Amino acid sequence: MPVIDASVYVAIVNVDDIHHHASRQWLEMTLKAGETIQAPVIILGEVGAAISRGAKNLQLALKTVERLERSGIIQLIPISLPLARSAGRIAAEQRIRGCDAVYVALAANTGESLVTWDHQQKDRGAELVITRTP
Repeated sequence: MPVIDASVYVAIVNVDDIHHHASRQWLEMTLKAGETIQAPVIILGEVGAAISRGAKNLQLALKTVERLERSGIIQLIPISLPLARSAGRIAAEQRIRGCDAVYVALAANTGESLVTWDHQQKDRGAELVITRTP
């Protein structure tokens, strides 16, 4: 059950993203293989911000977040205090941005890989979990 970062989801839904085709292909192959994809619930805020800032379209951002929440394609994991503690430790030790550390912590706590286009998250998170691009 790989952990997906917001950068991958944004690339999946944004046809103009340079990583769109690779991300869509990865999603299709992952779903065909019967794998479940998971992400911390903060993906909703990160996707909303990325779409709103990038497309400069509030309605598109809101619809994208609503679709993500309702789709069931990605299992949204709440941020518990133990997960938040792990993320805080990872952020400090690996010098990873706070929200990015939550994705790494989820992957570490579940023993799963992290799929991301974020170079810093991928490189620094690799010290703790398997990280990869789609």
